[in-house]
Amino acid sequence: MQAAHLNHALSFGLAVALACATAAAHAGETENTLKVGYAHIGFNTQSGDLTGPAGTTPPGVQADLNDAATLALVYERNLSGPWSFVLQLGTPPVIKMAGAGNGAALGQVGSTRAWFPAVLAHYTFDGPWGTQPYVGAGVNYTFYTNGQVSPAYTAAFGGSSSTAKLKSSWGHVLKIGMGFPLSRDWVIDAAYSRYGIKTQATITTATPGFGDIARTVDVRSDPDVVGLMLGYRF
Repeated sequence: MQAAHLNHALSFGLAVALACATAAAHAGETENTLKVGYAHIGFNTQSGDLTGPAGTTPPGVQADLNDAATLALVYERNLSGPWSFVLQLGTPPVIKMAGAGNGAALGQVGSTRAWFPAVLAHYTFDGPWGTQPYVGAGVNYTFYTNGQVSPAYTAAFGGSSSTAKLKSSWGHVLKIGMGFPLSRDWVIDAAYSRYGIKTQATITTATPGFGDIARTVDVRSDPDVVGLMLGYRF
């Protein structure tokens, strides 16, 4: 499973490298900017009901995602005039999942690391007092590693152990932001991004007397990401 995700990530990286090479070939004067900083991730969770084989799963059990934070990393390359190519990354935060609906009493039911690289096109304006407001749009590819299931979940379903797998997905990214130049080379960047992310979690529980029982739940998170970064131009 992780090997497949790594292959997807390598393919994504190769596509990014080719895009950069193409940009370099067609751009006249180019300018690179590296940005690093803090980003808060606020989830807007919409969950379906947990489903499983008939008679094994109570109705109305749902999932919720706790807000998280990440170290944001952004590479921006000017293409022509106000247009830029942007690669947006972040250290993979641990996403904690809690029971919701009829499953709220379970508390935390699991966790996973989320990886969500994105590529965008930016259009930058000339703002007042030297500021540089911008808008952007693009796509993200989100996948998950190190899925864990809590003992509380396993015990609630009469199991001895549980494992979890989450489906990866492609989705949109919309972004607005503002650059505040400190000097020719340094800039402060404040930005808001809206990601489109959905997944299906499959939790398989080893159940004495019944064997492995797999249950699934569909979750759409569509997080709001607010970041504050320091950038260096070269």
